[in-house]
Amino acid sequence: MNDSGVEQINFPQWTEYQNKNGLDPLGMQNSSVNLYQTFLPGISNVTLRMRYYGLYAWLNRAYGKKIGDTNPEAWKRYIRRTEALYALISCRHGGETGVAGIDWATKKLNHTTSYTIEFAQDAEPGSETHYLQQAWGAYGAAYGSQVSEIGILTTVGHPIPVLTEEIGEPLAAVFDEAMGPLASHFFEVIKRGSVSLSELDEFAALAPSEIDPASEERARYQDILLKEPDKEDTSALSRRLSVLLILKAAGLLAREPKPDEIRWILYSGYDSEGRTLDLVSPALEAQRQRWWVYHANDLSHIAMETLLKFALDQLGNFPAGITLERLIGLCVDEIRDVADAWPEDWESFLDELTPAANAYAADDPEAEWSLSRDIVRGAGRKEKFCPPELAWKAVKLLAIIHKRSQEGDRDIAAELGRFNPDAFRSLLSETRFLNRNLKAPFADIIAKIIEERVIRRHMWVALRKFRYQRDYTFLIEMDEGRIRLREKDGPVFTNPRLGPAITFLKDIHLVGGQGLTDLGAEAAGAA
Repeated sequence: MNDSGVEQINFPQWTEYQNKNGLDPLGMQNSSVNLYQTFLPGISNVTLRMRYYGLYAWLNRAYGKKIGDTNPEAWKRYIRRTEALYALISCRHGGETGVAGIDWATKKLNHTTSYTIEFAQDAEPGSETHYLQQAWGAYGAAYGSQVSEIGILTTVGHPIPVLTEEIGEPLAAVFDEAMGPLASHFFEVIKRGSVSLSELDEFAALAPSEIDPASEERARYQDILLKEPDKEDTSALSRRLSVLLILKAAGLLAREPKPDEIRWILYSGYDSEGRTLDLVSPALEAQRQRWWVYHANDLSHIAMETLLKFALDQLGNFPAGITLERLIGLCVDEIRDVADAWPEDWESFLDELTPAANAYAADDPEAEWSLSRDIVRGAGRKEKFCPPELAWKAVKLLAIIHKRSQEGDRDIAAELGRFNPDAFRSLLSETRFLNRNLKAPFADIIAKIIEERVIRRHMWVALRKFRYQRDYTFLIEMDEGRIRLREKDGPVFTNPRLGPAITFLKDIHLVGGQGLTDLGAEAAGAA
């Protein structure tokens, strides 16, 4: 579900589905993306099942021992055949999600008239019957970079990666142990490029959901996610702390958490019913504060993108275009007419605000969760018209975030100060702008936000994209002193990899329907 409570599907990049939703029209989403990439390194939004990590480690070792060809095309062929076979196994097993090529496998099995399934041709790059179009399959599109990030594979003096001694070799060994007598048979099937239905049934134990809770394989995956690393390994430490925070939130909820619930719990420190997320460890609390900065940053660009959507919708009422000055004045007047108060200046506005005790409170219309829910439901889609009431809520949301950012011991500059403020607008750059204009008349600061931080900022971002990427992403066009609407775009949250991380924890039996399993409680309790 997204933050407005609406079901959404996050399609991985290696499926056939293509839909560019959210062009980062203000250049603010990229600061959120760059920040969340440091929270769960080794997990991405397109690495959807934990067992692929063991599969690739095992394949690398088996390929090295039995084939040993350093030609990248040979390695590519074995990767693609393995992925195609794994999709057939998962489809035959049933109930598996997040498997690369599963749609192809379903059609292949449903339409076969033979006891034997030929898949070698389907695994060839460029094949018309490809299981995946991407040349290097899911490995190239998703998993390859992440297994390197974790330290499973590394490069040496030839193009084929090799297993690392510390993580890769042990993982390949326990995967081989889990396969048992199937290991050599499995590789032979990969090599010949065909499989019988009875063989698929024999391989059912290799499906993503079939990791044995008592196995060394499962324990090795847990070590990758949760083993305390060397102090110098900051990436592994950040991953461990973020995974522990997910486990703590699952324990608080006493059920399987949803990704958006995790981010709101880490931001507010409470669940939606007001139960406290109790973190004894200072290291865990420090990591939660980093997640706070991320989510506050996301909320700040939601507020700004809502004001952009509002301005675009107002502009759409004038097909022939109007002057920028007139558009700004119109937007300010519309917002003033619906505001429940019109303070003297931004400083007075902050003074009069009392942020909700629980930012995630479902029953408080002034809490950040309620404000952002209303905004995304009403303004987050191109075809919906953003009324001035939602623009005012966006102004209030921005002010609440600004006020919260001034409180507590959070070092926002430490997280966001490393980004170039021209290329990366963020919570830090926007609160600094607001701090410089605390005493400006309230109508003037609203006008400046819409003109400088929204419209002119969008034009600058779109120009940069056109100049350096040849992407034409202008939502507004200017001609002879008038501006016209070209296209609309709405506010959209970034996706900080929490969905795949939760699935990984389910795969290795740390999270289940009741929240934490016994294994999960043990892992979380050790922190």
